[in-house]
Amino acid sequence: MGPFPVVLFIPLALCLGGLPEERMTTSQIVDFYGYPIEEFESQTEDGYILKLQRIPFGKTPRGLSTSSKPVVFFQHGFIASSADWVTNLPHQSAAFVFADAGFDVWMGNVRGNVYSRGHVNKTKHFWEFSWDEFAKYDLPAMIDTVLNITGDDSLYYIGHSQGTEIMFAKLAEDPGFGKKFIFLIKKFFALAPVATVSNLHGFLSYMGRFFGKDISKFFEFFGSYEFLPNNFLTKLFAEITCGWKFTNPLCDNVLFQIGGPESNQFNTTRLMVYMKHTPAGTSTQNFVHWVQLTQTNRTLKYDYGSAAENEKHYGQPTPPEYDLTRVQTPVYLYYSPSDWIADENDVKTAILDKIHPQYLKRVKPMEDFNHFDFIWGLNARKLVYDEIIKTCMGHYIRTKNHF
Repeated sequence: MGPFPVVLFIPLALCLGGLPEERMTTSQIVDFYGYPIEEFESQTEDGYILKLQRIPFGKTPRGLSTSSKPVVFFQHGFIASSADWVTNLPHQSAAFVFADAGFDVWMGNVRGNVYSRGHVNKTKHFWEFSWDEFAKYDLPAMIDTVLNITGDDSLYYIGHSQGTEIMFAKLAEDPGFGKKFIFLIKKFFALAPVATVSNLHGFLSYMGRFFGKDISKFFEFFGSYEFLPNNFLTKLFAEITCGWKFTNPLCDNVLFQIGGPESNQFNTTRLMVYMKHTPAGTSTQNFVHWVQLTQTNRTLKYDYGSAAENEKHYGQPTPPEYDLTRVQTPVYLYYSPSDWIADENDVKTAILDKIHPQYLKRVKPMEDFNHFDFIWGLNARKLVYDEIIKTCMGHYIRTKNHF
């Protein structure tokens, strides 16, 4: 047929209808729904420039209150962005729900995603990072920025998937930082928590088995720079493959093959909004690190592929392990037996068996939730967000009155 029909098809795909949020940024979505939005930049110790979005108040009487507000920080998962927290309708999206409940809402973006691609001295080494660097550099930089701007001395942290991994890693890696975070992080809410993915199911488990431990295969196959960027081509691919009624079920099934079986709480009318914002980009090295975790039941740092390279970076021939027994922050876990990424066996062995019971304040198994339902599920507000809001508000009022 030649390229001509394809050339004609591209503008046709781009001219399709769809929801306006499909073509918006996180901040534009927030503004579209009539909420206030602010953007800030945070510079890490190693020079990366990260973008933060803030919803300082909501639209309800409680949300509009001018009295002091508890600060909540949302951290997205793998190949995702702050958009995860606003891509459902306002009464279902975590960021809007918390703003209307009276919180000062902040959303982070780690290095390399669509919102955090800056550096004070950008070079070809920009993409040489994994979630180790998110934990070591990005997390403290973003949280320091939030607390400096709000004037608060502490906040509530809510992470999804990789957003939980990096907090676990930071609290485990630096005992002094962990002790400090008893005061900076009031409570840590882990949605679909991960510390390793040795029992991964579905499509991603096949990837792990296919590539094995030879990291050179990854870089030969995917290159050594950006992995799954949020750009014209990925959006066009989403439009062509997911923007038609007859292909919509296929897209649903792709997500279910990654995150777990359908739970009947997936809003198919929002599918294209999700797909236009995810993937949001990361590095190939970060993807490799995640695949490495399919080969072990331990929470290990990135393996550079040889004893010599590991020795250069770590002073030992193998990558060190994050010791979660050091975590000393109140943790609230929300996981699901139906989650194919944050498998319940991994949750038990890598998290529940490691963190001291003194700091495990809530462990709630969620029936009929897959990995994505914690951010996109229609029941997430009723079964997860409302409970977290009640916990945080009760704690905030008690501690505020105490002081």
